[in-house]
Amino acid sequence: MTYLSPRALQGLKQYQYKSGGYTLLDDIHQPFWNGIVNFLPLWLAPNLITLIGIFALVVAYVITLFYLPGIAGDAPRWVYYFNGFSVFWYLHLDCLDGKQARRTKSSSPLGQLFDHGCDALSVHLILTVIAATLSIGISWKAVVGSLGVMIPWQLAHWEEYHTGMLFYGNKYWGITEANYLLVMLHSMTGYFGPEMWRADVAAMLGIKLPVTLLVNDCLLMFIAFFAISYSLAAFYRVLNVDQVTLPPQERGHKALGRGNAIGHLISLQTVNTLGGIMLFLCLKTPIVAPAVNAIFGIIYAQQSTKLIIDHMSKEPFSVLLWPLVAMAIVCLNSLLNIVPFEVSCWVVAVFVVTGYLAYIVQNINEICRYLGINCLTLKHLEAAPK
Repeated sequence: MTYLSPRALQGLKQYQYKSGGYTLLDDIHQPFWNGIVNFLPLWLAPNLITLIGIFALVVAYVITLFYLPGIAGDAPRWVYYFNGFSVFWYLHLDCLDGKQARRTKSSSPLGQLFDHGCDALSVHLILTVIAATLSIGISWKAVVGSLGVMIPWQLAHWEEYHTGMLFYGNKYWGITEANYLLVMLHSMTGYFGPEMWRADVAAMLGIKLPVTLLVNDCLLMFIAFFAISYSLAAFYRVLNVDQVTLPPQERGHKALGRGNAIGHLISLQTVNTLGGIMLFLCLKTPIVAPAVNAIFGIIYAQQSTKLIIDHMSKEPFSVLLWPLVAMAIVCLNSLLNIVPFEVSCWVVAVFVVTGYLAYIVQNINEICRYLGINCLTLKHLEAAPK
């Protein structure tokens, strides 16, 4: 089975990345990253750097779920410190892969796709771990917090598909700042303990409030504010103009215009809605929370990767249908109880993870064959002139 047509592969080969700009913190880090990359061995492939980076997030994810399967509670303090380190590690390696590609003359569209594909998966990994650190638990808070980050991240790539520009923030706030905030939250938890996030704000301030407000509730309100403000800005930038603004060489065979943008938005939010429903369903059965969370997170990463591939190859976008069917099965089985809910969740989780890995590997192999490159090794070791 092939996923990419010859036309898509040709469009991918002609892809040129356009940055949405850097933040002040990015600019401050540039000399550091430019210096560090010169110490990396020339045989080290850029995609391998990305993979090593995300491996730390996977390890943190597994360790966190081992100690906190309910996404709440108290873990050994070193777990929180390691979680902070994993984000710090991924942040900096994610910024070095592109520089290593230019240094070794190995830049390719696959590198950009591999980077963004790992970013899509990292959203799920990072959100699960930070939810456990903040003692969010299996609750509506976890659903709101997850969607409050996942939807804006996906909207950024939806906007890129239609405008050619990728915006993660502004001059003062972006991915680097968000990752450093995560490092700080994990580190604070390691030092003060997770109980700090379960503290009552009213009791801390010596005031009375009509509702119970915990410290982690305040963080969720910040996430909700960010999600709403960013989403509205993205909607405006994409939907305010009912005409195609991309130049012909970037347009390719994309399905563009306001109508198509709305259609793409609906299809993507259908995925997120089904995921949100699944998360709510597991509130009554916390034992399946890791499985349900993994189903939604992996499918989110896969559909986001599909959006990125269609953008880079300049092809019409459509969501993959089989992941939707997988989520629908979980939701329907919870109502019809054809098989025990726990069984259906874990079986679907294994199926989804297997399908995701097969999808990623097949796409990488097709691109590598077409471009005549390797994914995790370099075909040449010549350094770029300095």
